[in-house]
Amino acid sequence: MFIRLCLIISFFLGQGAALAASESLQPGRPVQPAGPEKAAKVNPLTNALGQAGVVHCQGRIQQVADFLSTGMNSGATLLLPPDHINDHLVSASMEVFDGNAMFYANMDFAPLVAYGCDATYETVVYWPNSCDVVAKTQFKQAKKAGKMRQFIQALSFGDSLQIFLMPAGAGCVSIKKQALFDQF
Repeated sequence: MFIRLCLIISFFLGQGAALAASESLQPGRPVQPAGPEKAAKVNPLTNALGQAGVVHCQGRIQQVADFLSTGMNSGATLLLPPDHINDHLVSASMEVFDGNAMFYANMDFAPLVAYGCDATYETVVYWPNSCDVVAKTQFKQAKKAGKMRQFIQALSFGDSLQIFLMPAGAGCVSIKKQALFDQF
C-alpha cells in the first residue's frame, strides 16, 4: 500500500516556459545532479523527494520537473511507498501556473537500480476551443492515431509521446503523456 505524503511543495524555477504543446523531453539518460556546485541548481521537487529517501531517480526527477515547471509557479504533492522507497514507483502531482494559464501534471518514477530510472509524465490542460481546433493549432505536428473508442481522439509524436483530446463542453481537455526509458 502506498502512503500519500501530503507534502505541499511550492516553488518557482528559473526562466522560460516549458509547456509548449509540441515540446517533449528527449529520452535517454538524464544529467545527474552531483556535488556541491550542483546543489544550488537542484529544484525543490527533486530536493523534497531526495529528503523523503528517493535516491536512484534524482537525475530523472530533476529533468522532468524542470521541463514541466521552469519559469512557472508550482506546487506539488507526493505519493510514496511506505518502505523500500528506492525499490518502488514514486509519484508526484503538480499544479503549474505561469500567470496566464494553469495546468495539472503527474510524474511517475520507477527506479532501475542497475540502469537509472524510467519515468512517465502527463499534463492535463483545458482549452476553450473544440478538440479539432486544438489538434490543428496546438498539436499540428502530431500524427492522428484515431479514436480510443467513441469520443477521445488520440495523437502521437512517435513511440513514446501520445496526446489524448477529450471534448469538455464547448472546449477540449488535452492529456499529453510521455514515457522516458533509460537506455543502457
